[in-house]
Amino acid sequence: MTDTLKSIEPVNQKAIDAMAQFLEALGLDLKKLNMEKTPYRVAAAFGQFFSGLQENPDGEWTDPIITHTDGLVAVRNIRFQSMCEHHLLPFFGTVHIAYYPKNGKISGFGHFVNVVDILSRRPQLQERITEEICQSIVHGIAPQGVLVIVKATHLCLTMRSRLAVDTNIVTAASNGCLCRGSEPYNQAWKMLMEETLYGK
Repeated sequence: MTDTLKSIEPVNQKAIDAMAQFLEALGLDLKKLNMEKTPYRVAAAFGQFFSGLQENPDGEWTDPIITHTDGLVAVRNIRFQSMCEHHLLPFFGTVHIAYYPKNGKISGFGHFVNVVDILSRRPQLQERITEEICQSIVHGIAPQGVLVIVKATHLCLTMRSRLAVDTNIVTAASNGCLCRGSEPYNQAWKMLMEETLYGK
């Protein structure tokens, strides 16, 4: 852990001081508890957690691939972890993407992973990150249609309610010919989520 934190210096001193004040305001004696370095560690970690604020996901689409493909393309099970902006607690899960290329224009699969990574390294809401992934793909490769589904577990829910230990949240965003209610939407949803939701 220490080596990882050293690699992302400098750490914002205002954040370190504020974290120390926050912990002390909660009644923690940092010296007595041997937590003097905790404010630094927390500030360094959150600097990393929110580093996506300084990156533009749309920059991932600068080198498209032109093919003769016009069939449905799916990228499933992109794992992510992010921080809920309401409680600054983690939520994590998987992103599933399906799109119909337009004029054979596609992108390498790694770019979809990178876009998810950038957008997840920000204070987030699951509904918003789902829509932001969808819109980045639309802006980047202009497909005929795109569907993004995110399934996640939120620690702000599961840690605060013993009844929610197995709860997960599913959100979706779509565009173009894959808008909700269309037959292509239903086909894409089934391709992305049938195994995930129903264990088939």
